[in-house]
Amino acid sequence: MGILAVIVLLAACVMIISFLMQWLAKENIFVTTVREGTVKVIMRGDSLDHFVMSFAGYHLSDQRKLLCTDSPEWEVIYHGKGQDEKFDDRPWWLKKLGLYWVGWPWVNSVYVYGFEWNETYTDDGGNEKILPRSEATDFIYVADFTYAIRTEGAETQDRLPTDELTLVTVAIRNPYRALFSGEDWMRRVTAAINRHVRDFVGKKDFQDLISSKGDTDAFSAPIIKLNEKLPDDVTGKLPWGLQGKYGVEIRTADLQTIELSGEAKKQDQAATTKAYVAEQEAKAITLTGKADAKVIKMKGKREAEALDARLKVIKAHGATGEMLAQLDAMQESSKGAGNTVIWANNPFIPLAGMLKPTETKGGEKS
Repeated sequence: MGILAVIVLLAACVMIISFLMQWLAKENIFVTTVREGTVKVIMRGDSLDHFVMSFAGYHLSDQRKLLCTDSPEWEVIYHGKGQDEKFDDRPWWLKKLGLYWVGWPWVNSVYVYGFEWNETYTDDGGNEKILPRSEATDFIYVADFTYAIRTEGAETQDRLPTDELTLVTVAIRNPYRALFSGEDWMRRVTAAINRHVRDFVGKKDFQDLISSKGDTDAFSAPIIKLNEKLPDDVTGKLPWGLQGKYGVEIRTADLQTIELSGEAKKQDQAATTKAYVAEQEAKAITLTGKADAKVIKMKGKREAEALDARLKVIKAHGATGEMLAQLDAMQESSKGAGNTVIWANNPFIPLAGMLKPTETKGGEKS
């Protein structure tokens, strides 16, 4: 019983310590968690101490550990699959708990900074919408992450204002340069892409722009080249490009949408709506006309059939049939409120004698 009690007590202590460590990690006290594909900065006072990264197949060039000393400091280096343990020097208990050491809270802390960016989401109608984000964060992505870049009021060659949505997939290749280069890397990427989009749009008429949206060679390739050289890079002065200056690599760039902006958009929508309504009205008139014509045709056919049958009856009864047909016509015309038939000197009276029985020889009536 004594051994069992000790085991239970030890298990309870482990659970309590594990729970306590996870709570401390959420608060970045003593330890922290690092999401896969991200990096956190550990500060000593107000200065950088080191980075901690969780990214399978990759490690950071760390001069303190003499890792990849021939690479720039804090560069993200690919070492391949199955080699992670070689570059992970955490104590076994931290590995088991999935935690990273921060340090004593009165000395070390996790760096928190404000970050603004745009993402996209799909609404209930299946349309792609922009979701602006602005919040404090304590990590940076080193794995591929897709951002939305909105370019507003770019004029086409035929002077039409347009709005463009570009999706760029970005990977941070050096978190130190991205966070401590003196400039906001997201703003710098956004500015470089906006400049390219305006230049791309300005060389085409609106209709040509719409048709060439998927031209990756014309649109995407120059954006990818921004990794190596920016338009304002000075010859002979290094580093160059987004990757050299800010540790940022643009992996893909896709022009998603092009639409007229401002008053031009409203006018285009109004014209489109007007054209649609006119088209629907024209279709309705055409359908109504066809229906009316069909009804008239069917009605005429039925009337013709009825008239044909009636004529056969009249023909079969001779003069008597003709008189009855005329009487029926007069009776029909007298139907309805306000219809009065004045019948003086009935022209059919002389014919009435034809209906009386006549005497034949022998006194028989027929």
